[in-house]
Amino acid sequence: MSFFRFRLLEQTGRITGGIINLPYREVSSAVAHLERDGGAAIYVKKLGRAATFLLGLATYRPRRRIPRTLQAEFLRMVAMMLRSGLILTTALQEAALSSEVPEFEYDIAEIIKNIQGGVSLSEAAAQYSHIFPRTVIHLIRIGEETGRLDAMLEDASEHLTRVNNIITDTKQALLYPSMVFLALLGALIFWFYYVVPKITGLFKEMDVTLPAITVLLLQVSNLVQAYIVHLILSLVLAAFAFAFLRKGSPAFRKFIDALLLKLPLVGTIVSASSLAFISEYFYILLNAGLDLLQSMTILRESVNNQVYAERLEVVKESMTQGRGVAESFTAAVIFPTFVIRMINTGELSGTLPEQLSYIADNYRRTLSNLVATISKMIEPIVLVVAGTIFAVIIGGLMLPIYDLVGRISR
Repeated sequence: MSFFRFRLLEQTGRITGGIINLPYREVSSAVAHLERDGGAAIYVKKLGRAATFLLGLATYRPRRRIPRTLQAEFLRMVAMMLRSGLILTTALQEAALSSEVPEFEYDIAEIIKNIQGGVSLSEAAAQYSHIFPRTVIHLIRIGEETGRLDAMLEDASEHLTRVNNIITDTKQALLYPSMVFLALLGALIFWFYYVVPKITGLFKEMDVTLPAITVLLLQVSNLVQAYIVHLILSLVLAAFAFAFLRKGSPAFRKFIDALLLKLPLVGTIVSASSLAFISEYFYILLNAGLDLLQSMTILRESVNNQVYAERLEVVKESMTQGRGVAESFTAAVIFPTFVIRMINTGELSGTLPEQLSYIADNYRRTLSNLVATISKMIEPIVLVVAGTIFAVIIGGLMLPIYDLVGRISR
């Protein structure tokens, strides 16, 4: 991309000018771009490095990742317009305008400029990873090479929709126990900070002998009152530290992912989500025509779970040594036995993408069923845990009251 200062005589006779950012290096290409609508370029000059650097800083803006739902809808609309006979740049422009997101429209306008400058859609899209995931870029490139861009864009849209459903189901499944835990923690802090001190203060004024459990509750309450600010700050700092380490430390991310997989309920959810994600990506890449090793490389980089990412690296190394797909997955211990048999059947019969599609559908249904039943599975556990905790608290507060009532009656 380069900046050009220009003056242009339009067809209406009006003279316009300014600075424009174009995907060209040569002035002649910039002139051809400015004159594409019938105007005549009066003056065009490419700005120097210093001016280009300063203008680049002035026009820089952070890019936020576009939601998958918007990505899927955009690709679907572009595919429909291409199928109806519109040219690519017009289809991109119309689909971007329908999104009603100014930042998204600006990025698509930049992509259109690149395409008008002679760059392919896949090359232009590769510069905007916050809009086009790597898998989608490969599908676009295959569509350009085979002349089936509209079909590949439709496949990419459906793929993003399925991936979004997997991620949404996983978040919903993990959100409920997380919210229950936070609500329980908040209730405990409220009781120890506000309720317990008032009741135990009454006991002290009336010189009631406190049992051991009440003394323990009082000590916990004193700690909460004395360090409430420190406790809240520690929780906030722990959350930020967790997010920072999770993002920046592969070793910490692997430790957390391994820990989650070992938890009774959470492990089932994370495992089903990861296997649905792996089978979905593997299916769409093979179905698009990529070879096994290239598909495995992209899949390895796309999986967020470090445990499964390392196992996929084992699969890739095994395939590199000449082993089959089913044998490689068996050695890496990713899928259960019945899934390996389906992969082996697909590998022998030449229907591996279809078998992977069935596997992905199965894991998506498993994940959806987990989401539907998660509340029923959590409720008894929550009732037992919360009931036990608050029974101990109430018991510790009621015992002195019984002692006080006994004294009054005597």
